[in-house]
Amino acid sequence: MSSRIKRNNKMLKPHEIMKKYLIGICKGYSNSLVVCSPAGYGKTELTLSTLKELGLEENEHYKYISNYITPVELYLLLEEVNQLKEPRILVLDDVEDTLTNQRSIGLLKGALWASGGKRIVGWRSGSYRIKNKEIEFTGRIIFLLNQINKKSAIVRALIDRGLFFEMKLTLQDMFELMRQRAELPYLDIPYNKRKEIVQFLSKVGGSSQNITLRLLPKAFQLYKLSPNHYQHLVMELL
Repeated sequence: MSSRIKRNNKMLKPHEIMKKYLIGICKGYSNSLVVCSPAGYGKTELTLSTLKELGLEENEHYKYISNYITPVELYLLLEEVNQLKEPRILVLDDVEDTLTNQRSIGLLKGALWASGGKRIVGWRSGSYRIKNKEIEFTGRIIFLLNQINKKSAIVRALIDRGLFFEMKLTLQDMFELMRQRAELPYLDIPYNKRKEIVQFLSKVGGSSQNITLRLLPKAFQLYKLSPNHYQHLVMELL
């Protein structure tokens, strides 16, 4: 499906679509959301900023985990999320390797797909760290992935049973997001200079394959390092 949806004559941008999905998860319209895009597209930043806008606090309303976690750690994490305040969100960022582990997949299936009206997660092997061998999971999970194997039946089931959004950004989208970010304070760089840096990036980066949102803070930092030579330094990154 296209990363742009037209509603009431207004075209929603990819970040706007993702934000609406995030709000939907927090309101309980789905038990899971899978967002997939290349690194540097702003998935993590948008997720955490949206949760903050909704008045949610880490370790009170949601937990954020990045990179691989073992099945035991995942089970214990699901228990911890159950103890949070509503909406009880678990954000799993960059966990592609976790989705290749059959035991972890089994835990996630139980956590997200109801059987008899309840989402039951069970642990059947011994571990001194696990006291409860079965729990009813009452939270929701957001997956932020850089890539996903859609051919995997297990992954396909994960996508089909929740919300899925594959974010695609054009260079125009990327530079528009940079312009929005440049409006926010960064270090002590004046706004006119931040705006100038974005204009420079949009001018020289139109044919580069290395344009992501991560380029902007790098350019700001290079400006601080060498205001008179930052353009040359940035060019070396492209």
